[in-house]
Amino acid sequence: MRGEKLVCVFLFGLFSVTLVCAALTGMIKTECRDRHFWLSVKSHFLGTKFWFEVRGESGVRPVDGQWAAECGYTLQLDPWGDLTLRVSYLGCAVDNQDDSDFRLMLWFVNERAEGEGMSHHPLLLSCSLSEPWRPREVVCENNYMEVSVEKRVPADNPRGTKQVTPAPADDTLREWRVLFRVPDLRQRPGSGWPPLKEEIIPVNMVHLLGYSINTTASRIILRCSYGSRLAYALQDGDVVVEVVSTTIIYRHHWTLLRVDMSLACTTIRGSLDGTDVVWTLPWLLHPLVVPPVGQKSLKVAVGGRYVTQCMARHRGYQIVDNNNTVEIRIPFGAEGGRLKSGVSAGVYVHLYEVDVELLREWQDSAWKQTQQRTFRTLRVNRNDPINISNYTAPSGGELVLSVGEFLSDVMLVNVTVAGQRFSLEDAGRNAVRISQVPFPNGTHSYLLQVPFTHPLITQQHLGKGHRSYSLSVLFSFLLSPDGETFHIPANVHSSLQAVDESTPFSPVVPWLKGECTEHGVRILVHYGNMQGEWRVYVGGLRLDWQLVQDGQYVLDSTDGLITVEIPLFAPGMAYRGLDLRGLAVSVWVSLVHMETLEEFTHLQECMMPVEELLVCLPDGQMVVLLDVSGVSPPVDPKHTALLDPSCGPLDTDRSKVLFRVPVESCGSTITHMDGHVIYINEVRLLSPGPSHVRPHAHPHLSYSVPVITQTPSALRNKTAPSACWRMRKQQVLFSEVHCCHDDSGR
Repeated sequence: MRGEKLVCVFLFGLFSVTLVCAALTGMIKTECRDRHFWLSVKSHFLGTKFWFEVRGESGVRPVDGQWAAECGYTLQLDPWGDLTLRVSYLGCAVDNQDDSDFRLMLWFVNERAEGEGMSHHPLLLSCSLSEPWRPREVVCENNYMEVSVEKRVPADNPRGTKQVTPAPADDTLREWRVLFRVPDLRQRPGSGWPPLKEEIIPVNMVHLLGYSINTTASRIILRCSYGSRLAYALQDGDVVVEVVSTTIIYRHHWTLLRVDMSLACTTIRGSLDGTDVVWTLPWLLHPLVVPPVGQKSLKVAVGGRYVTQCMARHRGYQIVDNNNTVEIRIPFGAEGGRLKSGVSAGVYVHLYEVDVELLREWQDSAWKQTQQRTFRTLRVNRNDPINISNYTAPSGGELVLSVGEFLSDVMLVNVTVAGQRFSLEDAGRNAVRISQVPFPNGTHSYLLQVPFTHPLITQQHLGKGHRSYSLSVLFSFLLSPDGETFHIPANVHSSLQAVDESTPFSPVVPWLKGECTEHGVRILVHYGNMQGEWRVYVGGLRLDWQLVQDGQYVLDSTDGLITVEIPLFAPGMAYRGLDLRGLAVSVWVSLVHMETLEEFTHLQECMMPVEELLVCLPDGQMVVLLDVSGVSPPVDPKHTALLDPSCGPLDTDRSKVLFRVPVESCGSTITHMDGHVIYINEVRLLSPGPSHVRPHAHPHLSYSVPVITQTPSALRNKTAPSACWRMRKQQVLFSEVHCCHDDSGR
C-alpha cells in the first residue's frame, strides 16, 4: 500500500509550491492506498466550519450527505477532532486515465473564528494503480456499498456476464436498464432465502432511488448508500447482511449484455470482549457467491497498514480464519488504534478507536476472481478504575495522594479539599501543592501534597499514642477538545504513632493534670501539637473569657502548656463534704475535640484546710466547724452542744468541733429582718459534771433566709455554694453567722 506513487500539489496562485507546502506541513496529509485517495486534516488546523468542494458536471459543489455516499466519498471526524476524507478511484469528479491513473481536484474550505475570514485550499491529488483490477471488486465502506466489474465478457465466465445475440428488435432496450430482484412479500417462503420478484428500471431513473451507475474504459460501477430503496436485509447465521440484488442490461454494438452487479455487505460493529476489541463476520456472503468456491485468500489492515505475522505477534493481534467466519481480535489500546478520554454517565472512560480493513478474495463458478474490501471503524469504551494511591510517609510531614494515570487530553482544573474549592493557583497559595507527574508512555498523573498541620486535615486520636490524619478531596477534570467535565472523589487516611514534640508532624497526645494549691485548684492543659482543635470544660462549663472573669480564674500559657488557677468557691468547683480536716472539693476537667467529640478527662480532688466555716445546705441544714483552740481557759470540744443540750457535735478533735443540724431544730429561734427569716442558735460548753452546773460563755449562731425562698440547687449539684455566709467572733465561744439567699434563689 505504501509503494504507490503519490503527487500532492497545492495551488495558491502566485505563491510558490515550496512555501505553501512548508506552511501546511503536518496539517494536511495525503496518501494513495489500494483503490482510494486518503486525505487527513489535523484538528488544530480546522476552523469553526470546514468542508471539501469538488468540481462536478454541474459546477462546484460541497462533499456531503447523500451525494458523498452515491459518489464514493467517505468523510469521518474522529473523537480527537481529526478529519479524514477517503475517495474511491472510481468516484465522481475523478479524472480517470484508462483505469490506471487517477487525479482529483478538490478544495478544502476552512472558516476561522469570527473576524478571521475564510480560506480556500485547492488540492490536486494524483495516484496510480498499484495492482491490476480484479474481474469483480466489491467495496463495503462506512457509508456506502460499491461494486465494479469488467466490461469485457470473460471467456470462462458464462454466468456472471451473459451476451444475447442477435439483439432484440425492441428499441426500448437500446438504453441501459437495471433489473432489481426484491423479496416478494406476497409469498411466504417455506425455508431458506425468500422468493424474489424482478423490477426493471431505466438507468436514467435509478439515480432517483439513490443509486449511481457509471462506466469507465474497462469497468461498470454501481454504488449506493446503506438503506437505499430496493435493498433488503438477510439473516446469514448470526449476522445481518444488507443486499442489493441487481443485473445491468446494456447494449454493446449488436450484442445485448447482462452483467450481475449484486452487492452484499454486513454492518456489524466491533465489541469489547474482556480486554480485546473483537470483530467477527462471515468469510463469504452467500448473495455474492455461486458455488463451488475455489481458492480463497485473506488480508487484514489496521490503521491503513496490512498486518504481517510479525506485526500481529508484536502488537498482540489475533486473526482467526475458521473457514466459515473471520474473527479479528485487537487488544484494547494496542498500537494501530488511538486512545481518547471520554465521559459516560458522568464517569471517566477510555475510548479506543481503530480502523480495520478486511480484504477477501475468492473464485467461484460465476467469477474468475472476486475481491471484497470491507472498511470498518471499531469504537469501544472501557471504564477502567482510577488508580488512587496514598504515598504518605511519616518522615515526610504531609499527606501525599496520587490520582491517575490519564491521557494527554485530560487536564485538572480545580480541587475541592475538605469542602473548600481551590483553583490550581489558589491551592498553591493555601499550602495545598498540586503537581503533574509525566510518564514515558505519554500519560500523566496528579500529585496532591498537604502538610499534617494544615487546618483542612482532620486529626483523631486512636489510642495508645496513635493519631489518624484524614482528608477528603474532589478532583475536577476537563477533557480537551470536547469540553466535557468529570469528577473523582478521593479520601486519604494515615495513622502515625506519637513520638515527641521535636518534629511538628509527630503526633503528641494531649494530656491533663491537676494540683492542689493553698487557695484552690491548679489545672495543667497540654494540647500537644493540635492547638486550636480542642475545647476545655471545667465542671461542665466551657472555659471561655466569661467564665474566667466570673470565676476570677488566673490563666497562664507557656510552650503549649496552659495553666488554669481555680479559686475556692469559684464556678466549676464541686464540694464533696466538710469534716474536721477541712472542705473536700473536686474539679472535673475535660478536653473535647470540636469535630470528633473525642474527650480527655481528669478529676482533681483536694482537701482544703479551714479553721471555721458555716455552710448552708439546700436541704435546710447547716454545717458548722468551730476552732476552740483559742478559748481560755481551755475547753474540751466533746462537751459542746447547741441550745438543745441533746444536739451534740457530729465530730470533734482536740481543737475543733463539727455540727450538722436542721436549722429549725436544736432550739433555734426565729426572727424576721429586712424581708428575711433568721434562724439563731448557740454553741454552749457543758460541764462534764452534774447537769445543774452553769455552762460557760457560748457562741451565737444565726441562719437567715428570705421570707419567700426557692430551694437552692447549688450544693445539691455539688457546685460552689450560691448562698452568702459570714461568721463573726464576738467573744469566746460566740459566733454570729448569717446565711442568706436573694429572692431568685441564687
